[in-house]
Amino acid sequence: MGQDVKGGEKGRNGLRLPAIGLFLVIVGMAAIPAKGAAGTFRFVVQDVEGGAAAWFPREVVIRKSTDLEGGLHFILENPTPRTHVFEAPDLFEQTTEGTDVPALKPLRVYVAPGETVQVQISSERLSRGPEADASGSQNCPFFCPLHGTEEAVRSMIRVVP
Repeated sequence: MGQDVKGGEKGRNGLRLPAIGLFLVIVGMAAIPAKGAAGTFRFVVQDVEGGAAAWFPREVVIRKSTDLEGGLHFILENPTPRTHVFEAPDLFEQTTEGTDVPALKPLRVYVAPGETVQVQISSERLSRGPEADASGSQNCPFFCPLHGTEEAVRSMIRVVP
């Protein structure tokens, strides 16, 4: 997309999108898993009222039967003017920090203003917990602990068989 002199973004047909329209397009795209690997999911943080923040989409479904093949990746986008954190206490980030042996650490990623971060999630660890309900589903909350941890701004990842 090209930059318009008046500050809006030009769409594919040369139409100018006001900043709020562009934001809504970006947030709308967040509800769709990223193209590429079956296990790649995109999250976008948004400032909400009262100084809080929430990650969107608010609910994501990960299917063990298809989405964990070839690894699980999250793409975290922060279009806001302040740093946010993506925290999911029941999930683990898989890193190779200078070694060939993967290391696991609880999923807590800082995302600076305007930054996009990709993280690899441990699908092996995800397959073993947290506790599943009667249907075999697991619920993993995620949120920004810097800007609200109350239920109103928590989102949910549901892991289903």
